[in-house]
Amino acid sequence: MKWRQIRPSEGRLMPWKNGGGTTLEWAVEPPGATLETGFRWRLSSAEVGVSGPFSTFPGLERWLVLLGGAGFRIDFGARGSVDLTEPLVPIRFSGDWPAWATLAEGPCTDLNLMVDPRSCRARMEVFPLVSPRVLEVSAATTLLFVARGTVALPAWGLHLGPRHLLRVDDGPGDLALAPGVGGATLVRMNLDPA
Repeated sequence: MKWRQIRPSEGRLMPWKNGGGTTLEWAVEPPGATLETGFRWRLSSAEVGVSGPFSTFPGLERWLVLLGGAGFRIDFGARGSVDLTEPLVPIRFSGDWPAWATLAEGPCTDLNLMVDPRSCRARMEVFPLVSPRVLEVSAATTLLFVARGTVALPAWGLHLGPRHLLRVDDGPGDLALAPGVGGATLVRMNLDPA
């Protein structure tokens, strides 16, 4: 297995497609891909400071997780609406859908995974880590995002702080994880060729 730890300071700050804000890009495949060139998948997080429209991403599938703040309601017009107000509960929707976000109280932070379903299959889960655990890695790429707390990987000599990302490629294999004091919460994303 190959791995890479990505700290918040190592992300790439980029403008939103609609110009309404900025997003911190954690990882993208292929490396260096942009919204203009297209990508198989992209993980980013955004500070949502005001209510307003989402950028549209035709042909892409989107996953969102609330990381901090009171969240927002997303209105999909004729397709209904959904509340992203409970922290760390993923939602999934089509990037084709027009969407308008209305903040519940104030600014918030989300984690956003976008995939091109023609070339990539994605699965996302959020789980608490309260004691040491061995995590089986079988996907082509696994992303582990530390949403809360800290995590150690003793076998690799790694310590992942809050909002650090671990990218693991070329499984299968096992990851021995140990939570820091008070435990941790991880967002796991498995990415495989379609």
